Amino acid sequence: MQEQSVHYSPIVEDSTDGEDRAIPLRDLPSTSTPKKHSSKPSTSSTRSGGAGAAGPRLDPTSPRRRQQHAGGGVTPDGTGRESYDEQEEEDEEAVLELMGLRDDNDEDYGKTSEEEEGGKRGPMFKDEGDVHNAVAMVKKIVPESDDPTMTTLTFRVVLLGSILCIFGAAVSQLFFFKSNAPSFSSFFIILLAFPLGHLCANHLPDREYSFFENRVRFSLNPGPFSKKEHLLIGVLAGSGASAAYAGEIISVQDLYYHTELGAIGGLLLLLSTQLIGFGFAGLTYRLLVRPSSMLWPSTLVYVTLYETLHGGAKENVKETRDRMRYFSLSFLGIFSWQFLPAVVFPTLTSIAVLCLLDNNNIVMRTLGSGFDGFGLLDFSLDWSVIGGTGALYTPFFAQSCYLLGLAFNMWIVMPFLYFTNFWNARSYDSPLAAHLYNSTFGRFDVMEILNPDLSLNETRYAEIQPIRLTPYFALSYGVSFAVLTSAIATVILWHSGDIRSAFASRGVAGDIHVEMLERSYKPIPKSYYLTVLFSMLAGSTALVLFFPVQLPVWGLYLAIILALIFLVPVGIIAAITNTTLGLNVITEFVAGFLWPGKPIANIVFKVYGYMTLVQCIDLTADMKLGLYCKIPPRSLFICQVYGTALGSVVNYSLIRGVINAKRPYLDGTLIDPTSQWSGRSPEIFMSASTIWGLVGPARFFSGQYHVLYYGFLIGVFLPVFPWLMYKRYGGHFWSNISIPLILHGSIGPPQRPTNIIIPGFIVSFLSQFYALRYHTKWFEKYCYVLSSALDAGTSINALTIYIFGLSSFSEWWGNSAVDTEHCVPGS
Repeated sequence: MQEQSVHYSPIVEDSTDGEDRAIPLRDLPSTSTPKKHSSKPSTSSTRSGGAGAAGPRLDPTSPRRRQQHAGGGVTPDGTGRESYDEQEEEDEEAVLELMGLRDDNDEDYGKTSEEEEGGKRGPMFKDEGDVHNAVAMVKKIVPESDDPTMTTLTFRVVLLGSILCIFGAAVSQLFFFKSNAPSFSSFFIILLAFPLGHLCANHLPDREYSFFENRVRFSLNPGPFSKKEHLLIGVLAGSGASAAYAGEIISVQDLYYHTELGAIGGLLLLLSTQLIGFGFAGLTYRLLVRPSSMLWPSTLVYVTLYETLHGGAKENVKETRDRMRYFSLSFLGIFSWQFLPAVVFPTLTSIAVLCLLDNNNIVMRTLGSGFDGFGLLDFSLDWSVIGGTGALYTPFFAQSCYLLGLAFNMWIVMPFLYFTNFWNARSYDSPLAAHLYNSTFGRFDVMEILNPDLSLNETRYAEIQPIRLTPYFALSYGVSFAVLTSAIATVILWHSGDIRSAFASRGVAGDIHVEMLERSYKPIPKSYYLTVLFSMLAGSTALVLFFPVQLPVWGLYLAIILALIFLVPVGIIAAITNTTLGLNVITEFVAGFLWPGKPIANIVFKVYGYMTLVQCIDLTADMKLGLYCKIPPRSLFICQVYGTALGSVVNYSLIRGVINAKRPYLDGTLIDPTSQWSGRSPEIFMSASTIWGLVGPARFFSGQYHVLYYGFLIGVFLPVFPWLMYKRYGGHFWSNISIPLILHGSIGPPQRPTNIIIPGFIVSFLSQFYALRYHTKWFEKYCYVLSSALDAGTSINALTIYIFGLSSFSEWWGNSAVDTEHCVPGS
């Protein structure tokens, strides 16, 4: 093979022995004829970010170009690779619409600013088409390099990952029962693992151990601490360092329904709900991981962080040093700044402009409050608020759709309904409250309608019915129904071709990172997925058969089937827009109709349906991260499964320990003088189980609330309008209107206050729109570094404040004891 015909990938910095282990990528064609783009919209055009639409041609000199190879697949030496077929080439190249930047009718597309007619000024980049598509974004952020000899799943990974996983799971589960506690951030795990990994590399003995007649060998210290080890530690620890969602069932049963599953039942519940989704992740690889259009924007932040900490290719040492300096300064800056909104000046968290103008006027208070009102003109200077929107890495079109839905509902629709007293809106104590109310608009006491055996007291319920909700909270249920059906309709309209091509394109990668990963590392065998799936199915089946969860076996399988139905639409939306739609409402709804009067069955059904989907999506996102960073898929899967299982065991131990120690405070028998052990989270979960499981949707949605059922139908038809407009007129505007995102954003409060609208839009506009077009070099080099630094610094700041008890500060105007928003008169 001639040297000049092969292009090589640079070696990452972790190869320290001086040997050249560059990987031959492929033979390149010597010439190329540029492709002419039609001004007519493609008949197979897809949703933003989808495959199949016409798009920018890749640079002919780029190693991303491929030769046609009759044999297909990757040959052992990595040089014989089948090229794209036409559909795959479009899938690789035509992701421009993902960023909302291209009009398919633009016949001047691809011209440089000098070539544009009339000398119009263009964006400041060399290749206008290339920089504007998602493939190019990944190319600028994710190194097209790999060192297959780099250490991966080592003793250090298991040791440090296990320690951090246990610590994170314990802290997160402890925080679950407290009123005010910071989240345990994955950035904290990554930053802490970095010095610990190097510490192990410097001090652990390099002794090697062997087992099973030398068939299994490992070393305590195989060499320098590598980037891939670091990532696997983050995956292992992060997968278990959270409070298991099913832990709420154990808490509710013990604290309120006075029944216990015992250690075996509790562990079966936690392990099966956390792991069963992993068994289905194998179904998502070809559709949600392999295609370049499935960007998974949040993973780019983690890629940037790992690259910044470990350095990139050897020839980019200066760029790596610049990024590290930028990261350090940004981290220290936000860490210092966050003491202001978190401790000294809490008013900065929600600056309610209308309340500051006149908080004696009820109209101004209702319109202006970001926490208890509609948040008109409200904004924030707290990164824990702004960063929660993902503004620095979520594509601009996705962020705009979400915030448009939120702003339109909060600033136009809901004020109109409130001030016209729709459904007695002005009779409630708060316009956006998620509480339950009785017929006199007072707080509804769930215990009033319970019999001693926790069944529904129908006589008492008939006396105090109906249960009322604020108009906003009631309508949010109807919108939730519309979100799910609109997601299915959107995927059918825009992505059905992508799904067919993804499963039909066997052996064709269409992505340099896929090629490098699949050439160098063995895929995850189907037996791995099937082992996890059937073992967890067996465990969950045993749980519903032999433990008091009120759910029949067929109900368990129905919950899992429901998750699978929504896996593709929810997964595609998550991969493109960085937004995951949950199934908690629809699962509660279905279970309420099927098993009325059985609250435990309702929450068990909800948790299995919800977590099967969420855990499958989480593993899929990690698989994309592993693809970007060239992590052996088997090692990634093992770390994810092991970390999740380990975290579940720790979760159960902490749940039992906290309940036994703080039971009187958690069940409301005594009032905690510190106001910390309130058990607010399990109480909310219990209320939901009562309404959906005990009362049931048949009773709950009677009367004026029956119209909410139309949400299902409305969600089916809403996505049709932008799809028809796109088919008629073309252009990226209509293709970037995401109905599921708009609807999802409209019901963000009260979980997400309205103070995110203005700052979230400004940051997204400056980064994902303005910087991407007009300061491209800064965007490529620093945008995701900045995002990871700000998120990491904010997380460490929150943990510091909590550990050292710094939450209190002298009272002054900016730290009012009455209301930090100053929306209460006298504050």
